[in-house]
Amino acid sequence: MQLWEEMDVGSRLALGLYGFITVALGAAVVTHFQKSKARFNLNLCTCKLLLWLFVGFSLSLSYLPQYAGLVFFTLCCYLVYWSIRSNAILSPEGKAVLITGCDSGFGHALAKRLHSLGFHVFAMVLHEEGDGAKVLKSFRSDRLTVIQMDVTNLTTVQEVEKEIEKQLENKGLYALVNNAGIISCIGDTEIIPTDAFKRCMEVNFFGTIEVTKTFLPLIRRAKGRIINISSPSGELPFGRMSPYGTSKAALEFFSDILRQEMKPWGVQVSIIQPGATKTGQVGNVEFWEQQYGKLVDNLSPALLHDYGEDYFAELKQTIITLGPLFRQHMEPVIDTIVTALLVQHPKSRYTTEYIIDVLKILYYFLPSFMSDVVLNEIFVAHRLLPKGVRQSSANQ
Repeated sequence: MQLWEEMDVGSRLALGLYGFITVALGAAVVTHFQKSKARFNLNLCTCKLLLWLFVGFSLSLSYLPQYAGLVFFTLCCYLVYWSIRSNAILSPEGKAVLITGCDSGFGHALAKRLHSLGFHVFAMVLHEEGDGAKVLKSFRSDRLTVIQMDVTNLTTVQEVEKEIEKQLENKGLYALVNNAGIISCIGDTEIIPTDAFKRCMEVNFFGTIEVTKTFLPLIRRAKGRIINISSPSGELPFGRMSPYGTSKAALEFFSDILRQEMKPWGVQVSIIQPGATKTGQVGNVEFWEQQYGKLVDNLSPALLHDYGEDYFAELKQTIITLGPLFRQHMEPVIDTIVTALLVQHPKSRYTTEYIIDVLKILYYFLPSFMSDVVLNEIFVAHRLLPKGVRQSSANQ
């Protein structure tokens, strides 16, 4: 009380305005959640925002002129309000989600998680009698429907769409998660068969387009959302990943354009860039040995001579030992997808590891001769130069 009496009129007015702005922020948050179907999301991000608000209040009151401090604090309050609204969580009750590629990996784990949260899940599998499909069928739940669908077969995709439309009874599809994808040959672009590029594009890019276009009417009806599982390789040019990276880069560009086009319809589109995770293919040593065998079998004698047998021996060893180095746990990726599905205002792009963001900074801000060195050493690094390069250097 004594401190209040010692303040001049301007200080009292400023402190009163600080209080009014804080109350207005609280009232705006309460009003929003009373009118909205979303619920307040008290997580680490929200706690950081509230801490930022306290810091903003302290800085405004202690170090800034009165009116400049009020403007700064008002801006802080607005940013906190906007972030709290964006991170609000929707209820999964009554919402239907279609996921492609549920035989194993992210799709399989995501189908289980979304079912446990209360979603109605349509899990698309390539092999209906495979182990992954059998596990999902064992749930025997009316909220988990397992359907065989090849994303590269338009006729099958259209048949599945008609079946799901009947089950939804004109309610619309809340979300489509385009997860189905493959990773083909790894190696230098010159030695990779063109068919490997075509196969990656067929599944990772054209398959996603066909599924998305087919189910968009149902998604528009629900004002739902589309989640496309991409890769850091779609934005960062990692060496010796050209077939996979090219297909994912096309997917990213498609997703960004689709997001703009779907805004008037109320449909939201997000991209997920998972970190290096050991999924079905990546962790299978036999798979990588088969891929390497196909790669070598398609080589011309001239290429084999120019690159050298020792170069290919090192490539084989690197590929085979690649999978075990990847992260075992898929939870960070699944958590990120769930966030993109449930937050009221999802981001346009999510990454699941800080290292991905660091690599993006290096790629976009370093000179290319420096970023090329970094990106060329991330996954399939070669210590040995091709035989032709070594011979050329020796002759100079």
